Amino acid sequence: MFGYVKALSSELKVKQYELYKSVYCGLCHHMKKRGRFITFSLSYDFVLPSLFALAFTEKEKISFTKKRCLAHPFKKRPAVDGGDAMQSVADAAVLLVYYKLLDDRSDRDGGFLKQAASSLALPFARSARKKVIKARGDSLDLMIKEKMATHSAVENEKCDSVYEGAKIFGELCGEIFTVCAKNEADKRCAYEIGYRVGRWIYITDALDDMEKDKKSGSYNPLLLSAGDISDEGFKESIQLSLSLELSES
Repeated sequence: MFGYVKALSSELKVKQYELYKSVYCGLCHHMKKRGRFITFSLSYDFVLPSLFALAFTEKEKISFTKKRCLAHPFKKRPAVDGGDAMQSVADAAVLLVYYKLLDDRSDRDGGFLKQAASSLALPFARSARKKVIKARGDSLDLMIKEKMATHSAVENEKCDSVYEGAKIFGELCGEIFTVCAKNEADKRCAYEIGYRVGRWIYITDALDDMEKDKKSGSYNPLLLSAGDISDEGFKESIQLSLSLELSES
């Protein structure tokens, strides 16, 4: 989840939007327990699995507080404290950042600046990862590590099917969405939504990056399957696929 899933604020009531922002702030404070600098990697994408985590949590375990932070030092902002539920999502976010930085550092197509930035950020992410494993064990870490390794293998093989990478990323997101599910019914529901959202994110990202990747020569499965990025018929078929992913979630 890297910058695509965000609420349409104009469609929300004021109280709904305030709740949405307070969940984001709460998630940031939960991430801070694993490392102050790791919070700069947080995006609104993780609010969605956080809302699922809160839905699976007893109301008495959820509270609201007002806190200051580096981003808002002069005025306290409301933040949701979701206890272990939100901490689980925050830990997943920390681990994803760590493995994403590892991937970026080894990505020769990304260029020197991307590799250098990843190398500089890695020590902070590595420290945060160690705190996550110490606090909750290594099961979540191993799951994310396995999925990211499989995803990297598909990209290294220059697979020309966007759906292969989308499947792996969808499985990863599905597992994160279920991290706080209490029973099998909730788990199946959360996994399916996370899986479809993950696939949608992966395909959307590949579509957005087509022109940039064509210029840089970077791997993009849509470039390998389409060839001509100006082909409107191809773009329409991808847009239809994206609509179907969301409709099935």
